[in-house]
Amino acid sequence: MSAQLPLLVQDSGVPFDLFIQALTEQLDKAQASMAIKARVGRMPMTFAVKDVSIDLRAFVQMIDDEVYLRPAGPGESDASTVKLALTTITKAMVEENAVDFKAEDPKFSLKEALGDGISDDEKRRLERIGVRTITQLNELKATAGTDVIARLSRMPVNRLQQAMMRAAAPRVTRVDRNGQGERVHLNAPGLRAGRLPLVRAAGTAVPVVSASDGEIVLAPMAMQLGCEAEVDFGDGDFARVQLTEGQLGRWEAAP
Repeated sequence: MSAQLPLLVQDSGVPFDLFIQALTEQLDKAQASMAIKARVGRMPMTFAVKDVSIDLRAFVQMIDDEVYLRPAGPGESDASTVKLALTTITKAMVEENAVDFKAEDPKFSLKEALGDGISDDEKRRLERIGVRTITQLNELKATAGTDVIARLSRMPVNRLQQAMMRAAAPRVTRVDRNGQGERVHLNAPGLRAGRLPLVRAAGTAVPVVSASDGEIVLAPMAMQLGCEAEVDFGDGDFARVQLTEGQLGRWEAAP
């Protein structure tokens, strides 16, 4: 190992994902070199690597939920054998199967929504089952339920319920202006089908233009913009949110 690497990496090896990335990066370079050779040399036929198999003698251990590999040295006979088989994959297959890393507004990120009520370890547990955003958490709750998510993520049900309540609080996604004045768009997973919420700000009612598919559109007066609004979803579900773009709301007990 290089003397410039952190001591932990020198002792434990390298994270498994970095090992795979380095290996595939070198294969990419080999492929690029062969492509250049074929184009420059104008060869009608050449060779390519389709499959790669590796039997790696290494020591494997877990550190902070990450798998580390350290290749065995001379005389280290008690190492494990890690068998790797790499094959080719097309760009279309990568795009079809890869995780969607579409950027989410950091103000609406999972970390922001969950706050300090959930530890980094519990956040990683959610990420391991594919939950990386507020939207994904709410969608999974709607289709699978809290108990299933708790079991899959190995999280206590009560802590998960608290997190999901925060994630489902209304948030202002955008504020725009048209010929009739400002329109405030709220993302509201707690919205029930066929029910208009009651919204008040600055002591007066805020007109609700529409409410469907988890979104509420408000038409506040100028004096209500920037004020904290009370949103009554009915059945005791009551939230507060500031009528400013990017604001996250919070649930409260019914007044």
